[in-house]
Amino acid sequence: MEVRFRLTEGSRIEETHNAVLKILNEVDQVVKPEEMRHSYAFDGETKEGIGVALGFEQGPNVGSIGFKLVNKDQRDRSSEDVAYALRERVKDIPGITKIKVRATDPITSILMGAGKPISLELQGNDLEELLGFAKKLKGVMEQIPGLVDVEISQKDPRPEIWVNVDRQKASQLGLNLTTIGWTVRNYFYGLDPTEYREAGDKWDIFTRLTDNDKDKLKNLPEVPIYTQEGRIVRLKNIAHITEGRGPIEIERKNRQRFIKVEGDTYKRALGAVTDDLKKKLKEMEIPSGIRIQFGGEVEEQRKVFKDLTILLLMGLVLVYMVMASLFASFRDPFIIMFTVPLAFCGVIFAFYLTGTTLGIMSFMGVVMLVGIVVNNAIVLLNYIHLLQKRGLPLEEAVKQAGKSRLRPVLMTTLTTIFGMLPMAVFKSVGAEAWNPLGITMLGGLSVSTLITLVLIPTIYFLLEKRRLQRKGLVL
Repeated sequence: MEVRFRLTEGSRIEETHNAVLKILNEVDQVVKPEEMRHSYAFDGETKEGIGVALGFEQGPNVGSIGFKLVNKDQRDRSSEDVAYALRERVKDIPGITKIKVRATDPITSILMGAGKPISLELQGNDLEELLGFAKKLKGVMEQIPGLVDVEISQKDPRPEIWVNVDRQKASQLGLNLTTIGWTVRNYFYGLDPTEYREAGDKWDIFTRLTDNDKDKLKNLPEVPIYTQEGRIVRLKNIAHITEGRGPIEIERKNRQRFIKVEGDTYKRALGAVTDDLKKKLKEMEIPSGIRIQFGGEVEEQRKVFKDLTILLLMGLVLVYMVMASLFASFRDPFIIMFTVPLAFCGVIFAFYLTGTTLGIMSFMGVVMLVGIVVNNAIVLLNYIHLLQKRGLPLEEAVKQAGKSRLRPVLMTTLTTIFGMLPMAVFKSVGAEAWNPLGITMLGGLSVSTLITLVLIPTIYFLLEKRRLQRKGLVL
C-alpha cells in the first residue's frame, strides 16, 4: 500500500514533515495492528536526484508513505477496501493539493507504471484552455460511482522570479542575454572558476553567495555584472524583476500539449465505469480546440479485447474446418458448433452468480472453451454414425448413443471441472488473478455439457430425418 501526496508549490520541508505525521496518524486509525507488517515514510529530495532517476517523485513539498499488509488470507479486508477507507480519511488534510492512494507496492508502481486504470488524455494548443477543461472534467468524473482518486497530471504552477532584461540598455553597455544569465546563475548556484594548487595537490574553488544571501530576493537586483570595459552594472539598472508563477513541466504528445485526467476504480468493473464516463462526455460541451481520447488500462483493454476477439473467431473457424475434414461433412460440424453458444450462456450465468466481470483472463477462458466444449458433442455424434452404419434405425441409434456415451461424456467433463475447481474457488494470495479463468471454464463446461446431451441429438435427429425423407429412405 502506498500514499503519495504533494503540497502547494513553495511549501517548506517542515510543512511536508507535518503532513507526513498527519497521514501516519490516519493510517494508524484505519489499518488495524494485526493487518500491518511494517511501514515507512520519506519526504524531500535525495542527494543528487537519485530518487528521481529511480522513478520517484521528489521535492521539498512531496512525500510518500507506504506500509506492507499481511497476506490476504490473514485479514478480513482486501487491499482495495483499506485503500478506499484511507483515501476518505486523508483527502481533506489541509495544505495537500494532490494525493494518490494505491493498493500496490512502490517497486510494482515503477516497473508497471504509475498510471491509473481510467485515463483521459486532453490534447490541444492552449495550455490554459486545457487546464480549465481538465478541472471541469475532474468534477464530472468524481460524480461517477466507482470512480475514485481522480487527479490531473498537470502539476500546480510554482513560484518563479522573472528577470526581463532591457535589451537596448544591455546592448549599449556591451552585454548580451547569455552573459547576464550566466552571471546571475553563478551568484546563486555557484561556479568553479579555477583551482588552487599546492605541492601537487589541487582543490576546486567554488564561488557563490552565502546561503543566507542567496535565499533573499532583495539581493537579486543588486547582483553586479561586469562589462567588457570593467565597469560594474547592477542588475536592477538593466532588467525589470517581478515575481510570478509558471508550470513545472509541459507534456506533449504528437507535437501538441496534453493533460491527463486519471482515476482509480473501486467495486465496479472498468468497462461499466468507462461506459458511464462516455455518457458524461457526450453531455459536456467540449471546446473545439481540445481533442479527447482514452488511455491507460482502458486503451490497453480495448487493444487486448480486439486481439482476443480475432483469436476467438479464428478458433471457431479452425475448429469447424478440422471437424469438417474429419466428418467429411459440412452439416455435422455445424450441428456440433451449437455447443459453443451454450457454453457462452453458461459463462454469462456463472458471471452473474459470482459477480465476475469480463476481463483478459476470463476472455482467454472463453477462447479455450471453443476447443473444449465440442469434444462431448463429437463423441456423441460419432457414435450415432457408428450405430447407423451397423444398421440401426435413426431413432434407435440416437437413443442408444445417448445411453452408451453418457458415462464417458460425464467422466471427461467432471475430470475437467474438478481440475478447474481449485482455480475458481481458492482465495489464497494471488488467487484473484486466476479465479476468473476457473469460473469461466466451470460455467461454460457445466451448462454446455448438460444441454449438449439433449440438444445435439435432437438437432441431429431432426436434420437427419428430413434428409432421409427427401431420399425416400426408411428411418
